[in-house]
Amino acid sequence: MIIPYIEVRFQTGTSLVMVEDKKYEIDSRIECDGHQGTLKYVGPVGETKGLWLGIDWDDPTRGKHNGTYEGVKYFKARHPTSGSFIRPGKAKFGISCPEAIKIRYGLINDELAGIDRDTLMSLQKDINAPFFEVVGFSKVNRKQSKFDQLKTVWLREQCVSTAGKPGELKELCPNLEELDISKNLINSWQTVADICCQLHCLVRLNVSENYLPIEENMEVLKDSFFTVQYLTMAKMNYNWFDIQRCMCMFPSLQEISVYFNIINIIQKPLEDDNLMKICKLTLEGNFISSWDEILKLGSLPCLEYLNLNSNKIDKIRFPTVEPTAKTSAFFNLQHLHISQNNISEWQSISELEKLNNLEDLKFRENPILKNENLETARQLIIARISKLKSLNGTEILHDERRGAEFDYLKLYLTKWKETENNSEKRNQFIIEHPRYPALVAEYGISDIPSSKTKVEMISNVITVEFVCPDHPNQPKGIKRKLLKDMEVQKVIGLAQRLFRTGGKIPRLSFIQPDLSKDEIPLDKPLQELSYYSIQNGDQVIVRW
Repeated sequence: MIIPYIEVRFQTGTSLVMVEDKKYEIDSRIECDGHQGTLKYVGPVGETKGLWLGIDWDDPTRGKHNGTYEGVKYFKARHPTSGSFIRPGKAKFGISCPEAIKIRYGLINDELAGIDRDTLMSLQKDINAPFFEVVGFSKVNRKQSKFDQLKTVWLREQCVSTAGKPGELKELCPNLEELDISKNLINSWQTVADICCQLHCLVRLNVSENYLPIEENMEVLKDSFFTVQYLTMAKMNYNWFDIQRCMCMFPSLQEISVYFNIINIIQKPLEDDNLMKICKLTLEGNFISSWDEILKLGSLPCLEYLNLNSNKIDKIRFPTVEPTAKTSAFFNLQHLHISQNNISEWQSISELEKLNNLEDLKFRENPILKNENLETARQLIIARISKLKSLNGTEILHDERRGAEFDYLKLYLTKWKETENNSEKRNQFIIEHPRYPALVAEYGISDIPSSKTKVEMISNVITVEFVCPDHPNQPKGIKRKLLKDMEVQKVIGLAQRLFRTGGKIPRLSFIQPDLSKDEIPLDKPLQELSYYSIQNGDQVIVRW
């Protein structure tokens, strides 16, 4: 028996199916057994009895076909195995945003403000929602609520599908500043706009993991999002063109996070006024492989933070006239996160020296780091970027920077000297190490014979001079031979014996007379001397 139904097409392109006084809107979002999908068909299937719903599941492995069953095409699924049929009783079509807020935040002694107990239990069963008792609500009159005091509301996975009655949300939460409606059953930006237009204090909005198709003339919705400054749109299956289409709705936007989408290229033009105001941009978890795409963002005048973690970038290059010249791109960029990419050569790190104001860098899990221990890699990065103040979340102290720069100078001193009489090789060296000439000028090490480095690399034994300026009867310097792999704590014990400190633990530092008179602290007791690159002829200073 075929159950009769009628189909009515609206101007929006959606359709409404009425079956036995029940209304089903095609393209509605549904939830079933923890999985979300889109309603694509309502009606009979084959010779089976009763009504079926054709669902295109978000998870392409959730279904069994592409909308065609036993040779009959009922609907078109996005993937070959994302379509299936379920009975209407298994589908949850969601609730309004105000209802979700009341359920999530408004339980008062088993009564929900504005909803009777039977309705409450029915909603709880329908969306399988946990309920929470709000602290302090026990003293509130049962006919009143404190929803108007809410400034932050998190409604992730609460089966929200509609904005509710006109003005209902505005009356319920007039002071709301932050709203998370991620992974719900909202199926259009119009619904999001219907929610946000009632929230005149809204600053932060998270719409991640909703299936929100991009439509024409989205800019007409901008009045609904006028106050929003921080927007998160993660896992939306958007490319950069889609992102730009969305941004036209947010005239006050300062920060946007679009991680784990499908962005692989950055389309131009970028002259959109809303984009020009962006200070913080997160592109983590996309599919960008070429740094040339990132350079298209270099003209954003306000951009201070850029997160490129978990992309596929293999190298970094800035087009400049001279190898040591600064770039005009990303002029105000201070924070760059570029961990978990495919960077496999140190020149990419050297290129970051060309940024004018880079202070904070996150650089983990790139191929170039596999051949270096953590301490060595950290030193090499610090030495190559002069203005860096924080690396991988750890502050760079003055002494650490000086030590890193000394080691960097020594490491490449031989190659530097070899290019002295060959301008072509010298130019290539500077391209790979644009900061090296500045370090040579600052520390004045260009006169150190390169042969010294070669000798030190062969032997593990060095001779140093212990000097104790604070000793009451200052003895002359005491020379001792040490092993480079000797731990600092053992050197401290040796200094105690040499100067008879009476049980006091001295503080050690060292001076490299050939380089500078600055003292470099030996401040890591468990580190080996080789960590500090102490060489023959250096002085170890002993103080209390």
